[in-house]
Amino acid sequence: MNGGPLPTRLIFLSELEYQPPGSKVRFLGCVTKYSTATGCVSLQHTHPKSLVPPVTALVDVNLLLSTLKTTDTQLGEWVNVIGYLELSNEASTSRQQQRGVEGAHKRRVYGVQAIMLWSAGALRIAEYERVLEERKRLEVQGIETKEVVG
Repeated sequence: MNGGPLPTRLIFLSELEYQPPGSKVRFLGCVTKYSTATGCVSLQHTHPKSLVPPVTALVDVNLLLSTLKTTDTQLGEWVNVIGYLELSNEASTSRQQQRGVEGAHKRRVYGVQAIMLWSAGALRIAEYERVLEERKRLEVQGIETKEVVG
């Protein structure tokens, strides 16, 4: 057994609900809210487009405060996140309610402890979605992919 870090799984934000607790994940999201009081960024990425209600990632960035740029938390900014999925949706929901996220019990909200967060820069979101979908299709078929997404 290896004592190294867990591998990171590249997913769509909407796939957080299918990951086991404690999973190390990488995903892309658009900043919808940032609380300086709690150090949490709310992210969404409505993919697939038919996803209602949208999945929200409540990303705890307290470990990154010394390296975050102000642009990383601006509303509408697309950011990449690497972090660990919190133990359970129920646990994160109660944390979110304590932090003032209204309606957390009505939406699918998943807590993530960020270990890295950076701007996606100039992003063609449709192209990103297409490439990641293709990568996932190839993974299901057992074909290793070399292309870097994001």
